[in-house]
Amino acid sequence: MDDSLTQRVGSYTHFVGRLDHQLDAEATGITRLKAKISQLEADKIQLVKAVGLIDRAIQIISANGIGKIESIVTAGLQLVFKDPQMGLLVEKKEGARGNTYRLLVRQGEITGEPMSTRGGGVVNIVAFLLRVILIKRFKLAQFIVLDESFNNVSPDYQPRVSELLHEMCQKFKFTIFAITHQPRLIRQADAVYRVSAVKGQPPVLRRLEGQELEDLKATHEVEIA
Repeated sequence: MDDSLTQRVGSYTHFVGRLDHQLDAEATGITRLKAKISQLEADKIQLVKAVGLIDRAIQIISANGIGKIESIVTAGLQLVFKDPQMGLLVEKKEGARGNTYRLLVRQGEITGEPMSTRGGGVVNIVAFLLRVILIKRFKLAQFIVLDESFNNVSPDYQPRVSELLHEMCQKFKFTIFAITHQPRLIRQADAVYRVSAVKGQPPVLRRLEGQELEDLKATHEVEIA
């Protein structure tokens, strides 16, 4: 075989190799796109379910729930913050595409967005109470997990948050599992567990009882390790 033919065969072999490599890359890309499409389809299903749930919630609120929602959340805010002038307002606006709702907090003559009116502590309480209302409305499992859900509530109000959680359990038969570093939130808890971690060892879960529990409930510390 002369040199010219050898070069041509070599070039052809190299070209075929590049095509094979490109085909492999395209096949990998197609596989990724198929996986992405499957994920998007799954996300679409979840989104449709979420939109349906929101629509149902709006229907319930629009039909007969605004006053009751305002009453429940207002009672909770007043319990925690001991301010008889504080309350929730649900502002309803009618538009060409349907009704829209805005949650506002009033305090005396001042009314505004929850965050700008009183800050994150109020938002924490409002969010928790709205969650309770949705659970009751939709007859969901009466079990709530709270993971540092009241971090923005100042220490002075935390014992009354504990009172609010206790009242929800007593009045509505909720079971509340709360994770917190704030000892003032556990003052009315039925059971308290501490997770202890030592470097290099698995965490240890231990139930607190007796004097150790009473000492922790009585502490004025803002946070615990």
